[in-house]
Amino acid sequence: MVKGQMMTLEGIMGAILLFLVTYTLFQSSLVISPLWSEFSDAQMKQLAYDALRVMDGNSSLNDSLKGMLIGLNSSFKPNEEFISSLEKLIRPANYRLEIYWVNGSKIESAVLVNNQPTPEAVAASRVVVLDNGDLSPDSPFYRPDGRSYTPIVVEVRLIVWRA
Repeated sequence: MVKGQMMTLEGIMGAILLFLVTYTLFQSSLVISPLWSEFSDAQMKQLAYDALRVMDGNSSLNDSLKGMLIGLNSSFKPNEEFISSLEKLIRPANYRLEIYWVNGSKIESAVLVNNQPTPEAVAASRVVVLDNGDLSPDSPFYRPDGRSYTPIVVEVRLIVWRA
């Protein structure tokens, strides 16, 4: 009879131990698994970073970030070749394109492509340095200060979301 009670006690303890191990594994897998919305946001953010990196490294001046900024005038409308290249890179996402720069003691900004983002939109930015010698007098970044080399730093911000 003592032997039977001992086997019953071992069986109950074994069942409790297996239950605790199973419960712990189940709970820990729920805690560390990523949410699907975070995963898609990471993909969109990487898409935006990659698009800006490619556009910054283009050898063709017309569809590079620097070439687009040099070609801007007071209307802040980017050239069609740049827009076409950008849309090919981020397809099927929708986007908004903004720029920021320092003018004297204040920060200026302009919206180049004015699409309205959704709440799930993510942003990526890239900094481009322009030389005053490369700019025309009708450029919004031009500084007629008489010096031949005045660097102008422009942040290009790309905001993307699923269409």
